[in-house]
Amino acid sequence: MSNPRFGLRMLRIPALFIFLFICLYSNAQQTAIVTGKITDSAGEPIPGVNIKISGFPKIGDATNEDGVYRIEAPAEKEISIIFSSVSYDSDTQIVTLKTGEVLELNRKLNIGLSIIPLVEVTDESIRDEASGVMIDAQAIERIPTPFGGFEAALASQALGVASTNELSSTYSVRGGNYDENLVYVNDFEVMRPFLIRSGQQEGLSFINPDLVSNAFFSSGGFQPKYGDKLSSVLDVQYKRPKEFHGSLELGLLGGSFHLEGADKKDKFTYLIGVRQKSSQYLLKSLEIEGQYSPAFTDVQSFFTYKVNDKVDLEWISNFAMNKFVFKPVSRETTFGVVNNVLRLTVYFDGKEEDSYRTFMTGFGVNQKLNRHLGFKWLASVYRSVETEAFDILGEYWIDEVETDFSDDNFGQTRYSLGVGGVHDYVRNDLETTVSSAGYKGYFIEGTHTLRWGTNYQYEMIEDRLNEWERLDSAGYSIPYGDDEAVVLGYVLKSNIDLQSSRINAYVQDTWTINADKGMNLTYGARITWWSINKEWVVSPRIQFSYHPKNLKSDLVFRAAAGLYNQPPFYREMRDLEGNVNTDLKAQKSFHAVAGIDLNFKAWNRKFKFVTELYYKYLYDIVPFEYDNVLIRYFGENKAHGYAAGIDFRLHGELVEGAESWISMSIMSTQEDIEGDQYFQYFDSTGSQVFPGSGNSDAIVDTNTVYPGFIPRPTDQRVRFNLFFQDYLPKLETFKVHLNLVFATGLPFGPPDKERYRDVLRSPFYRRVDIGFSALLFDINRKEVKPKSFMKHFESIWATFEVYNLLGVNNVVSYVWVKDISNTIYAVPNYLTNRRVNLRIIFKF
Repeated sequence: MSNPRFGLRMLRIPALFIFLFICLYSNAQQTAIVTGKITDSAGEPIPGVNIKISGFPKIGDATNEDGVYRIEAPAEKEISIIFSSVSYDSDTQIVTLKTGEVLELNRKLNIGLSIIPLVEVTDESIRDEASGVMIDAQAIERIPTPFGGFEAALASQALGVASTNELSSTYSVRGGNYDENLVYVNDFEVMRPFLIRSGQQEGLSFINPDLVSNAFFSSGGFQPKYGDKLSSVLDVQYKRPKEFHGSLELGLLGGSFHLEGADKKDKFTYLIGVRQKSSQYLLKSLEIEGQYSPAFTDVQSFFTYKVNDKVDLEWISNFAMNKFVFKPVSRETTFGVVNNVLRLTVYFDGKEEDSYRTFMTGFGVNQKLNRHLGFKWLASVYRSVETEAFDILGEYWIDEVETDFSDDNFGQTRYSLGVGGVHDYVRNDLETTVSSAGYKGYFIEGTHTLRWGTNYQYEMIEDRLNEWERLDSAGYSIPYGDDEAVVLGYVLKSNIDLQSSRINAYVQDTWTINADKGMNLTYGARITWWSINKEWVVSPRIQFSYHPKNLKSDLVFRAAAGLYNQPPFYREMRDLEGNVNTDLKAQKSFHAVAGIDLNFKAWNRKFKFVTELYYKYLYDIVPFEYDNVLIRYFGENKAHGYAAGIDFRLHGELVEGAESWISMSIMSTQEDIEGDQYFQYFDSTGSQVFPGSGNSDAIVDTNTVYPGFIPRPTDQRVRFNLFFQDYLPKLETFKVHLNLVFATGLPFGPPDKERYRDVLRSPFYRRVDIGFSALLFDINRKEVKPKSFMKHFESIWATFEVYNLLGVNNVVSYVWVKDISNTIYAVPNYLTNRRVNLRIIFKF
């Protein structure tokens, strides 16, 4: 921006880190007393009700066994007192107190529609009870990303989340891969398609941001009630609307539409969302030219019905139809270093056609027996039909490019290094059906909240794999056979039907050890069993938080530890040759997490600083290789390793009235693969000899090398993310939103199934996206005539966005090309280039 205030504000960012713990202040003020008793509709006292004052996080209390509370509140100003409790609807009372006044304020709370909340919606309770953060779902429409998925908010707001592919909703957490993340929507576990190879094939993620009420995310050390994955959990709650609302968004990359509302008695609520994603415009910026025909659509709904004060019903459903058709024509990629620039030119023939159809439906019954005890019964079905089909022939040329500026042919081909062809053939079909039924409950008594649950899951997998690749160079097939045989460089064929059952259960207790001193302890365990390997796995876990009330600063100390196990699903069982290992055991890890959560003020504005230090010991790990977003497992528990690091996050109003986020992660993750070794060969002089180089006869000595610990494919050492907002002076309705990401490169190596060779590093990931938004209409700012059509709208926003503002060629993967001398060239596959987008958002 040309505004000089923008530059000055950016200079405050490093200063804010430096003076983080010394910019706190306290402000003496006049006070009054508020006391009273909280009861239910029958007049019975409710213990454990939280009483908070909006805007004053240090002030609060909880009712005792008799439902009585007492707080010291600010006087001579209007305040909002919030009463909230598990299983009851929240209540708010606005009052203005006089100095020294004692106000008796008694309230009755009604039984809530959501009987078994997974987490309190308030950020304060998350700080005191759980290792994680609440995600601001409303920020999604402000973050300038190509598809505006919920995962875009995770990357900027959550700790330890890495996402360096704008075409994909996948993300890695603290050294884990994409398959190690749990996702729940209203207690139902969400799955994603399995056959997707690249982000451009990927459709919409399950979570529809228009339907989200609140979301909790933990990067590790999460509670026993969350299931069996190694890395993270995302717990999303969809809305239970009170009145009619809707929205419509249109843009160059697709659109979305949603409706929500309730009947007059608030017994029935509905929530419906439709999304359509069209990435053709974006994909045309890739280096492979051709005809892209993607079509991604999904329809979601969430309905609830309140039978009476003790029972309510809920039903969620999702249908997604994702189709990707691509006819490549040509590709030209220039790569290498300054004094050795190479160019790959490819001309294609053939087509790719992929289809991913998924359906999910879930039904829940919430039941509250009394103010202490409640249950929830759940049943769901997930069905996915996926097909991959492509038959593509590519004829390629590898040339060396002239780099001498004084040469007339600068930038042109100096000489050819080789010619050849690649023929890829795939016919894959995968059908997945997962049915589950579960039950969970809670019991509240005094300072304890006991939760428990169990779930049964039945899986049916039908997998048909048929893949092969043929390479040739100058008319010779690679690998080279005799004149009468064509040897394929890669073949994967399998035909597998698999049925299995899983049982899991958990129990946990949250104990408020001392409410005055803010000490909370959550402890419990999970147990799982799988019918294929007959393995029982127990996962004890514990969390502790300390929120001292006698400090001037609003500081929470948190720690968590426990075992986290991931029983294998079909993908981990299948090795690189397509064989399924039915003896595969659960992957296991031990988490240790410690951190602080600090609320403070600077420049008379609110800020939050969160940091966590973690260590994860990994054992019985299944090694894997990455190719874009495709994960291929080795199918054996043959590795152990670790992940260790520290995460920082700062959140607040760097500019008054506009929230921003800064996050940084430093991490290392490595593994030692059992039996991983290679050989070195030497001649009689002690010089190293390379077999196949023409001097194999000179080999007289051999040395075995054990690589030991090597970087895991997710070993991204440093990541920095900045989301910054500003607005024009005296024109707050015109805003700018800046999203900046920097990350170090990931390990990679040749596709030879030898992990010890994957120690090369891809270039740094650097990306800047910027958006400009203007409020075109706001019914609260403008008088509207009764007969005007505009009276139906709440607001209208227009947004202009520039993606990849700096035009950086970020690398997502590599294609490996050989010539007849067996020389291998790693040619980068780049992500999208600079693109602009227009969006308009109607809310009504």
